Amino acid sequence: MCRKSSAGDAWTLGYRVIMVADANATGRGRDHNATLHSYRSVGDVRPTTDVLALIEDRVTD
Repeated sequence: MCRKSSAGDAWTLGYRVIMVADANATGRGRDHNATLHSYRSVGDVRPTTDVLALIEDRVTD
């Protein structure tokens, strides 16, 4: 819940929010998937490999 609140605050302030899907966890898989689905209302949900590629692209620009 704390991560979603922080993500929502960041989104409200105009930041681009990206949740790293495989860097967050819950006790059960279905809870994890539901939580990631709820993040989509405030930002992107991407795996680590995608986030690293975005960072690399940004650094080389």
